[in-house]
Amino acid sequence: MTKTLILNGSPREKGNTVSLIDRITGKIAGEYRVVDTYRCDISPCLDCRYCWENNGCAINDEMQEIYQYIQECDNILIASPLYFLELTGRLLDVGSRLQTFFCARFFRKEKPIIKSKKGAIILVGGGKGI
Repeated sequence: MTKTLILNGSPREKGNTVSLIDRITGKIAGEYRVVDTYRCDISPCLDCRYCWENNGCAINDEMQEIYQYIQECDNILIASPLYFLELTGRLLDVGSRLQTFFCARFFRKEKPIIKSKKGAIILVGGGKGI
């Protein structure tokens, strides 16, 4: 069965980003998990450098579950509104915690993610044209 991880960076529970996620999940074959980054207990990377020499992350929070699902899933979708031409802060917090995979590959010379992934990004912009 295909598994998809969706990282939702929107703070708005009924906003445009969530509307697009809902349309996509209605068409996804297989299992999916939506991680609502604004409602998770995930701290940003503290640059403690634990991952430079060790597998995983020294911070024990909900990111541990996301690490596990990243290993299992086939697809990763990042969905976020753009605020000041940037991904949202909480989504950036989650992204900073992916440092452990970078360190595994480039510092520890390990293959951090065994299974190849397909990915997509949905960015939502808006405004009043001011």
